[in-house]
Amino acid sequence: MLRLRRHVPLLAGAFIHAILLVTLFCWAPEPRYLAQAPLLYSIAALWGTGSSLNKTGISILLGMLYKKKERQDFIFTIYHWWQALAIFTVYLWSGLPMKAKLSIMLLTLVVAVGTYLWMERKVAQHVEVRLPRIPRPRHKMHGYRYLEDSSDETGSDGDGDKEDDDKGSAEAASRNELPKEDGEQLG
Repeated sequence: MLRLRRHVPLLAGAFIHAILLVTLFCWAPEPRYLAQAPLLYSIAALWGTGSSLNKTGISILLGMLYKKKERQDFIFTIYHWWQALAIFTVYLWSGLPMKAKLSIMLLTLVVAVGTYLWMERKVAQHVEVRLPRIPRPRHKMHGYRYLEDSSDETGSDGDGDKEDDDKGSAEAASRNELPKEDGEQLG
């Protein structure tokens, strides 16, 4: 089995993206010139390779730093929120010249790699990790199911007695069972 250190995919993806950004900064394809099509397709394939390495590396890193499931849900939500905000910003600035966009992307890449290497150094020095505070949910949680306070399910508001809870759980268990095969069903 091939084992790589966790920084290898992230730095490889960043390196691929940096090479492609510099290439696109120095070279602009001519419209409707089919001889450049193989080069454009190879740039697109390399960009996808770099993105897959970066996303895999970030997922590994977030999973390593935040081991509790409820923290991972929160952190991955924040990660995808920032990703959506970045996509929105790119569309908002669609009027910028291409060289300005490439410069912003290259600057962002350099800052991201620098902060990642700084974080790796802190992890190697066993510096105490400060975890962000997770807001408490406003709903009662049962696994991945969120129930509102005004729910009409038995026992959801916490003031039902034990007999009602037992009846409700027995009814819920019988509703959740799969129907038996034709030969096993009774009457």
